[in-house]
Amino acid sequence: MRREEAEALVAQGADAVLGVVRSLEERIEELERRLSRDSTNSSLPPSRDPPLTRQQRRALARERAKASLRKPGAQLGHDGKTRELAAPEQVAAGFDHLPVGCGCGHLFDGSEERLGEPVVQHKWELAVIAPEVFEHRRWRLACPVCGKGALAALPDGVSASALGPRLEAHIAVLAGVYRLSRRQIADIVTHVFGCPISLGAVDAAILRMSRALADPWVELRDAVRQADAVYADETSWRLRGQTSWLWVAASALLACYRIDPSRSQRAAKQLLGEDFGSFVVTDRYVGYHWLDVLQQQLCWAHAIRQFTDLSERPGTPGRLGRKLLAAARDVFAIHRAYLQDDRDLAWLKAELDPHRDRIEQLLKQGAHGRHPKTARFCQGLLDEYVALWTTSRPPHSIAGRSPRSSRPDRRAQTARTPRHVTSPEGSASAASTPPERLPIRGPRFAGVSEFVAFDDGEEAKTTAFGKEGLLTFPWVR
Repeated sequence: MRREEAEALVAQGADAVLGVVRSLEERIEELERRLSRDSTNSSLPPSRDPPLTRQQRRALARERAKASLRKPGAQLGHDGKTRELAAPEQVAAGFDHLPVGCGCGHLFDGSEERLGEPVVQHKWELAVIAPEVFEHRRWRLACPVCGKGALAALPDGVSASALGPRLEAHIAVLAGVYRLSRRQIADIVTHVFGCPISLGAVDAAILRMSRALADPWVELRDAVRQADAVYADETSWRLRGQTSWLWVAASALLACYRIDPSRSQRAAKQLLGEDFGSFVVTDRYVGYHWLDVLQQQLCWAHAIRQFTDLSERPGTPGRLGRKLLAAARDVFAIHRAYLQDDRDLAWLKAELDPHRDRIEQLLKQGAHGRHPKTARFCQGLLDEYVALWTTSRPPHSIAGRSPRSSRPDRRAQTARTPRHVTSPEGSASAASTPPERLPIRGPRFAGVSEFVAFDDGEEAKTTAFGKEGLLTFPWVR
């Protein structure tokens, strides 16, 4: 503000000056709030948190140690884990060992009496890794009728690739499960497996594996849509300078990924289906508002982050946020007791009802308060308030389920990690691959399969991804 502007403002009177001061205070408050955003009070992933100093890390570790009542190591009553002996048919060779001598000085010659059963120790070892090379000789025969040569075709089940199915499966696992880069995979295949391979061959093998899973991806998507409860989330995805969105829909056993050029209701419908009739747990994103509010369960983990953000504001909004945060944590404690103590749904509803009324009253106070941002947030949550308590309504098929969408949130954020080690932007084969739907699968250790596919709409092909917009690697969490 220039001097003449300040003098003109003073000339307008104290009310005008006070108004400018208040607007500046609000602007400073908003800037400070943005500066303090992290994974505990916003939707930012933990990887976006600012780094801590050594003193801060030590102080945080001490606070966590004081808050936890558990001692380090195995807990009382914990079942020990021991390595089981392999089955007899798994033993490649056995060796008997006799003691050399006794402590009294006697030297054994092997003719002494053997006492009891031997102490057996199994030693696990890898067999020598040597690739098998199968030579297919395709002969060319001269036709006695026309005199032309005819080349033999490869038999069914034998592809034109130089890599066999087991080797390609191992390459896909290294890229998807263990998130290795193309160069690291090429080094392992060359030096560990003993099979020379180029970076382009590694990328082509992963693309072939992706195409082979087109039909399974559709089956998986349909299975997720039919689940009683679906956890949905989305996160940004950068590809060739364009911002796209990675969507995930997860049930108790399955997770389905899909990349779309937009974050919109259209993209949500493409993933869940326009006739979606189950319940969905979401983070209040408006893209899911085409669903009936009684079909939704709002994520409490996201609500707690929003309450945390509110509690860090000064004055009345901060006090209101701390009250909401305490009430939300009580809700979590009740739900945890319901799961751990094997309570019934009637107990859950009876325990949650007082907290439901308490949180509603607090939100109404905030909606009628003087702080505009707090009032808008509280009123927006009141408009969807019934969706906060879907899992506590016994008639519903998801009653008692977890009211958090942290599972897809973790999967969506974790799916971003492999981009930095196996980026499709530098793929040599992407430019020559047609822009069709590419499903990607990675096996889960817990038996849960995850797939991802690109949108096959023309908008996705031409606007966001162009002719090269193809994901060229699988992954799992």
